[in-house]
Amino acid sequence: MLAQLKRMAWKASLLGVIAVTLLVVLGIPSVSAVGTVTYNPLVATMISNVSQTELESVVEDLSGVTSPIIGGSPYTILTRDSDSDEPIDMAEQYVYETLQTYGLDSVYYQNYPGSGKVDPGRNVIGEITGDTSPDEIVIIGSHLDDQPWGEPVAPGADDDASGVSAVLYLARTFAGKSFTRTIRFIAFGSEENAPWTSNRYGSGYYADQAEAAGENIVAMIEADALAWNGSSRLPRIVEMHTRMTNKAPAAELALVDMWEDVIATYEIADIKPTEFNYSMKYSDHGAFWAFYREVPAVLLIEQEWDEWNPYWHTVNDTIDTFNWPYYVQVTRSLVGLAAHQAQIISTQ
Repeated sequence: MLAQLKRMAWKASLLGVIAVTLLVVLGIPSVSAVGTVTYNPLVATMISNVSQTELESVVEDLSGVTSPIIGGSPYTILTRDSDSDEPIDMAEQYVYETLQTYGLDSVYYQNYPGSGKVDPGRNVIGEITGDTSPDEIVIIGSHLDDQPWGEPVAPGADDDASGVSAVLYLARTFAGKSFTRTIRFIAFGSEENAPWTSNRYGSGYYADQAEAAGENIVAMIEADALAWNGSSRLPRIVEMHTRMTNKAPAAELALVDMWEDVIATYEIADIKPTEFNYSMKYSDHGAFWAFYREVPAVLLIEQEWDEWNPYWHTVNDTIDTFNWPYYVQVTRSLVGLAAHQAQIISTQ
């Protein structure tokens, strides 16, 4: 996540900032009344099964703590910089091979050409085909790459191995279950190179190609940095970002309502969902706003407003900085949102 650009966006979005400040400082509740979500025992089980154990190994593998088997041999991923050649190729292959073990309906690469400043790369996609409305597509995304700032490498544990691990957990736990809609689990490349500015790499390429193909994407949810929170206050804030209210599709704002209702319905404790409506586009959701504007796309992210993660893009973005209870609860909220948005069929 490009922290400096986001700070600039906040300064430029003064009205949105004032509104959000009032929300946070004055403690105005953002949770809507339960209404869009009906309790589902199968979803409840999937939510309760999220744990540190379920999330930890992927983060360790992607941030250089362990040396996973990739292509038949151990390999240590010391960086995931999108221009790092072999390391990012191996990280892409790791996600591809991991998704293959889950028994999804399909797993594949989407190659993108790159641009003058960005090398060619690959988005990694796993899919569960919907039973009755397969043409309606729900995308659960995260960015695989990281970006060192003035460092030779950056582990990128929070930004964004945490999001990738959460998305892989969803793929693993959803596999073998039936949904009305098609679900695509996507690890995007080149997010740190501003995908919303080009349709030649990462999520920008994906969104542009999806529009050209006429794909009916009914929701895109980006999981970007979910595991750091330095607050001692409970409940801890979790953020969901949309476009400005007067510019966002109704279905985009409805995603926030559903997420809030999931947290209330399944009693996901100690986190406070907070909605931000000021068009903060600096992650993969922003590519859909730019290149496939009709798609409802939101960003799920740890609290940033007044407790910025100081370790992003440095050698200190390691798993040792994680607030595990917080990360687990945020991931639980993502599980419930994705399951209900894809319309899980609970007769299994």
